Amino acid sequence: MGTFPIILMTVLGGWAMLATVLALVWGGRLRRERLDHEAAQQHNARYRAAVRRLEERAAATAAQFEALERDYLALKRNLDADAGAQAREQGQPAAGRAFPMVVVDSLDISAEIGLLFEHVARVAAAIRGYSAFTRGHHGPEPAKARYDLLWLSDCLHTFDRVGRALAGGNQQALAAACEELLSMYDMYPRDGSGYDSRDTFRRLAERVPLGAVTEAMRSIALKVASAPDAGATGIRHVEPERPQAAAPVPPATAVPVAAGAA
Repeated sequence: MGTFPIILMTVLGGWAMLATVLALVWGGRLRRERLDHEAAQQHNARYRAAVRRLEERAAATAAQFEALERDYLALKRNLDADAGAQAREQGQPAAGRAFPMVVVDSLDISAEIGLLFEHVARVAAAIRGYSAFTRGHHGPEPAKARYDLLWLSDCLHTFDRVGRALAGGNQQALAAACEELLSMYDMYPRDGSGYDSRDTFRRLAERVPLGAVTEAMRSIALKVASAPDAGATGIRHVEPERPQAAAPVPPATAVPVAAGAA
């Protein structure tokens, strides 16, 4: 046999051995990747099951919270009614208790409406600070005045829906208006776009805090949603109860007033 066939067979044998080794290495790598993939799928399945259990637990907790909120509102109404009845029996107004001025189907939202008015006043005072009268006609305008004025007016221009719902006695419209305002107010601290509402309300956090007004709107939405007849519409304004006038003094015991007395 010549030298060339021997060299060719040696080269072919070496190539076959190298291909076999590479195939074994790649096969082992593929097996490990497949095992890792299967393990990751199992982990994902366990995590999804855990998330579903947490969601079910959260839904059950939310239902319990709503039931407790309804029970609390019912007990509060009963206590207020008992206190009012006892005060009327004694002929005196209930002391130390603010009489509800705005009632939605027996739900008192006077405090929330008051907080909304306070927020409107704070925003108006903040806007006033950007006027030419305040800074002087020739004073420099703040660098971010146009953005501040945009967001300060933006946080008020949808309050008309709350006013129309209260004036029209529409409970569903009131809940929808509060939900819309909540979505807007929750967006303000997170928006970092070119208009950047987050920067405006961060710099004006002391003058225009958003926490109280957000809680007031959330409280209104929760009270309307937890009402026994949430689908009904009936908003009524209640006048504060006035104490009864004292009985007139009988003429026999009346004290005469001297002529010319002031």
